[in-house]
Amino acid sequence: DKAGINAGEKIKEKLLEDGFKVKIIIPPVKKDWNEELKRGITKNEIEDLIEKSEIFQQKEDGKKEFHVKKEISNYIFTIGEIIYRIFDVKELSISNLKVSIKAEYQGEKFPDKIDLYSSRSRNSFSLTLSQKFNVETKRIEKDLLQIVDYLEAETMKRLSPESEEKQDLTEEERRIGTEFLKSTDIFDLIIKDMEILGYVGEDLNKLLLYIAATSRIMDDPISVMIISQSAAGKSLLVDTLRKLLPKDEVVSLTSLSDQALNYIGDLLHKFLIMGEAVHNELIEHQIREMLSNKELSRLVTNKDEKTGKMKSENIVTKAIVSMAIGGTRYDVNPENASRFFIVNADETIEQTRRIHEKQKDKYSIERKYIKEDVIPGIIKKHQSAQRLLNKITIVNPFRAFLNFPDTTMRSRRDFDRFIDLIACVCFLRQYQKERKTDGRFSFIECDLTDYEIAYRIMIGNVLPATMSEIPKSAIELYEALRVMARTLSKKNNLKVNEVTFTQREIREMTGLNQNFVKINLRILLEYEYIFLTRGGEGRTRGIYRLKEDEGIKELDLSIIPKPEEIGLKLQKL
Repeated sequence: DKAGINAGEKIKEKLLEDGFKVKIIIPPVKKDWNEELKRGITKNEIEDLIEKSEIFQQKEDGKKEFHVKKEISNYIFTIGEIIYRIFDVKELSISNLKVSIKAEYQGEKFPDKIDLYSSRSRNSFSLTLSQKFNVETKRIEKDLLQIVDYLEAETMKRLSPESEEKQDLTEEERRIGTEFLKSTDIFDLIIKDMEILGYVGEDLNKLLLYIAATSRIMDDPISVMIISQSAAGKSLLVDTLRKLLPKDEVVSLTSLSDQALNYIGDLLHKFLIMGEAVHNELIEHQIREMLSNKELSRLVTNKDEKTGKMKSENIVTKAIVSMAIGGTRYDVNPENASRFFIVNADETIEQTRRIHEKQKDKYSIERKYIKEDVIPGIIKKHQSAQRLLNKITIVNPFRAFLNFPDTTMRSRRDFDRFIDLIACVCFLRQYQKERKTDGRFSFIECDLTDYEIAYRIMIGNVLPATMSEIPKSAIELYEALRVMARTLSKKNNLKVNEVTFTQREIREMTGLNQNFVKINLRILLEYEYIFLTRGGEGRTRGIYRLKEDEGIKELDLSIIPKPEEIGLKLQKL
């Protein structure tokens, strides 16, 4: 009733003065809330009223009210006596606030387009509007900054992943998860389960990615970058693994604006999937900051509430993530590449044949039964196991026996990654370990099995791709060219490095596809393993030849001790 409304207004003013945000909820039918509750209004009806009501908020000078309504992608801001209608807000990009705006004051209206992130654009709009409405320019500038603050806060909410409330595991989930984690053949099971889900071959890549994703729980997680041609299976590998992880612990981004990472609310112990390895310099810097410093920072300008002056403030957000990135380009920023385990997808004909065999079963009745009866159990087992893993201190008792190639600067980081990989394998096997203590810390120790798995991954797939400047695919093409050149040299009675060939001849004699040949020929040309004898410009056909019939010098990995060597030294401890 009227008395209640007047009392509500007085209380609202007092609350606004003390810095509270306020909503006024009017009874929908009866004139008094006591009568409304007696009538039987439901909880849901009241919550709906609260949700739809306007927010009143006191700002800065203590005189102007601030409240806002949202209509789809449009906003209506009422700040004091001026109404600002904002249209076409791009809700998924905090870096872009180019909008249409219509200001209304005492019956006057002024429409315009404005970039709210541009100081020049705001100043121009404020000057024009102040002349039209006879209002101080500074007041309008303050209004626009309030609008920017509000829209940034809204974007932050949308970019924050909705964390599903973690529920306690059931007895069944705890049982199957524990059995899996205690399995002595856990790594064989990982490979087998991912194959049942649909990804065949590439066993070492499967293990590395699974171990990396599990390491998200640790304080020093590892990350993986997969470089290969389009359609080689990078996305399928990551998507297959993603199914095995708890949904609330995965953040997947197919594209992002410059500031998007800064506005994701929770990046603590997440598996972060980013679709492409090459971004602009700002995003690449943020990637480096997350992987090296375990945080994201940004410098923002805010107004000091006490003095009213603008000041710069460094906002730091913790970000401990394991990251998976894929890409088709080999010219990845070396600063970023050195922070990842770099691997190549299997681009061989044998892998293509394995994939084709798997694809044949896509519409079989057997595959239908597997989808319905087997795969849900696999996913449940792995997700349960992941939730059972706990942070624990890792100790490596054979660390003094480790050696690593030291011919390149980046080996300083790669050796550190190798040590991390051993610890990550140990972490995944924590249910197979004896908990030890030194009186202060509880810990588990790395053993020979942990080293064998890490060594197999590192020697078999990671180091050749990580520490070699020439991609594995280019080396494969080079060896195919050597075989082809030898064949042609015998046929034409020429030296191997005198034989010339075209891209078409390469395709016909090796069976390799055009895109593979074209990309890797360019790499071999740059490193001068082959020469362009003539042509190759514009539409002219290129004629190539080998510089010499010698293999590409491979990285000497013999300095890294074999598992049996570590085993012998452990026996002497």
